[in-house]
Amino acid sequence: MVGVLLISHGKMAEGIKDSIELIMGETKALDTASLVAGQDFEAFKKEVNEKIWQLNDGKGVVVYVDLFGASPYNATMFSFQALQDEGIEIRVLTGMNLPMIMEVLAMREVLNLDELAQMGLRSGRDGIQEPVSDLLTSHVEDDEDGDY
Repeated sequence: MVGVLLISHGKMAEGIKDSIELIMGETKALDTASLVAGQDFEAFKKEVNEKIWQLNDGKGVVVYVDLFGASPYNATMFSFQALQDEGIEIRVLTGMNLPMIMEVLAMREVLNLDELAQMGLRSGRDGIQEPVSDLLTSHVEDDEDGDY
């Protein structure tokens, strides 16, 4: 099974994991790493690397980070080459949100790592909506049709 690691500034990753388990129940091969104020970056990089190793069962790990280019992302990418050299495949998805993670967790026993990464990207984008504008646009179109 493909492992999933959530990495964030502060406790965001832990909160997302908590929400996932509320909705989906206890989830195997899912872990978090949180960068907290004052934490040594080298120690954080080591923690991220170790968690990826622990989650990998040979099928790879999808790593979600909160912000592209920020410290959690950098900690992951610093480990990338060493992980590749050891035969551990990872995919890194930035801007993590609940829909993209839940979709990957639901499908990770039937899809491979690359398929999961692409599906996660689509789900993440599709999960971002602004329904009020859609509702207002719908009402304007209805009014123009003369249907009151």
